[in-house]
Amino acid sequence: MNLKKLIPLIGLVCICLGVNAEKLPSKTKVNRSIDFVSKHLWRGSHSGTAPTIEPTLEIQTGRFTFGAWGAYATDDSYQEVDLYVSYNTPLFQFSVYDFYCPRPNFEKSKFFDFDSENSVHLFDATAKYKGCAKFPVSIMGSVLFYGEFDKDENGDQNYSTYFELGYSNFIGGKKFSYALGFSPFEGMYDDKFNVVNMNVTMYDEIKLTDKFSLPIRGGLTLNPATEKLFLTFAVTLK
Repeated sequence: MNLKKLIPLIGLVCICLGVNAEKLPSKTKVNRSIDFVSKHLWRGSHSGTAPTIEPTLEIQTGRFTFGAWGAYATDDSYQEVDLYVSYNTPLFQFSVYDFYCPRPNFEKSKFFDFDSENSVHLFDATAKYKGCAKFPVSIMGSVLFYGEFDKDENGDQNYSTYFELGYSNFIGGKKFSYALGFSPFEGMYDDKFNVVNMNVTMYDEIKLTDKFSLPIRGGLTLNPATEKLFLTFAVTLK
């Protein structure tokens, strides 16, 4: 991705980061951030051939969260824009995602094309038990329920399903999270029941000034199904 292409993207992110939450109702909260990630990973699989820039913009109002998340590889090998809505309770979260993954340069990837063979939308429904302080174990289930990317050779929807168990703790004052993800049957993740994601991530901060710290994280991910191992690093600006 050359400098001319980066400038509009950085400008858009700056606008998102500049949203003034004080003008919104008191019960409404705006979250905005941008991650610089060494490798884009999702449920044990990687996309693109270069580091990615990943902006997020969320609006929380009551129990609902409306969000947009993007991933842009710096060499144009991959790009993605996700729109989602979530409903949250203290222990549970229910979400619906539209994964929009246009081909490089957006060729044959029109946003309003949901039906043709060229459609690049993929819809996902998830339910998650978030855990609590006394029992920091999470359980997430996901079903891909619409999209050309998740159809078999006969054109039938696979309804690819993914489950993930999560846990977190502190070691030496640093937060660690662990994930074990598996697919129970044939689908997009693998052609049979298999563990597809084993991950451990450490979270830390780089203190730049007395008032500003830079959140960072490093993760080690193994996909036993494909026998691929990834070591990733990310920096977050909020």
